[in-house]
Amino acid sequence: MDIVLIGSGNVATVLGRKSLEAGHRILQVYSSQETHANFLSARLGAKSTTTISGINRKADLMIVALRDAAIASFMHALGYSDALVAHTAGALSISEVRNDGGSYGVLYPLQSLRKEIEVIPPLIMLVDGNKPESTNRLKEFATTIAETVIEAKDEMRLKYHLAGTLVNNFTNHLFTIAESFCEKENISFAVLEPLIEETVMRLRHISPGAAQTGPALRNDEITLQKHRNMLAAYPSILRIYEMFSREIQPFHAESMKPKA
Repeated sequence: MDIVLIGSGNVATVLGRKSLEAGHRILQVYSSQETHANFLSARLGAKSTTTISGINRKADLMIVALRDAAIASFMHALGYSDALVAHTAGALSISEVRNDGGSYGVLYPLQSLRKEIEVIPPLIMLVDGNKPESTNRLKEFATTIAETVIEAKDEMRLKYHLAGTLVNNFTNHLFTIAESFCEKENISFAVLEPLIEETVMRLRHISPGAAQTGPALRNDEITLQKHRNMLAAYPSILRIYEMFSREIQPFHAESMKPKA
């Protein structure tokens, strides 16, 4: 496909690289910031533009990889396009890229992407189109850049987006808190890395519920109190610790009940 990238951030960069590797051609990169547009377009062997009026509307596919809040105003300014237009947001409706009289849809990568990464992780793409032809074209494209492609309407995609926030953004915040605690207590966060890796890797073999361990699950009040005492100097961490400790045992007990 001949592709126009709208945006120059993490998602645009990674999808542009994957598309180029798969044999597609990046015709143009649009960004309101000239330096960013020029940098990514040079990397992808494409032209660049900083004006919406200068965007090539004749491409096969236009990937709108902007901040969620910027997509509606961009589409209003863009107007009609001959290209199949698709946004990359998990929490936005397909209607945000409505291309009146034309084709539009969604290409949502369910993955944490950073433009600086050298090795791109496996991609799961959630796709949707405004009509069967649009959906099929997006599926065909997605299979060339992703390991798994799933057709997902707005509600399903939002559910995956929420679940992804829990397993990625929230757990990363816990890592950040732990790193901060380690620094302040003069211990090494790096020592925890094998534990972090094992916590994730075991989920390939057993469910999270079956993998749960720790003093809260065991109702080990002596250890829990020792932890609370140590966290007295860190009230924000203590609040999170108390919340998780209260939730783990009843939630685990409920999740482990045999299904009817």
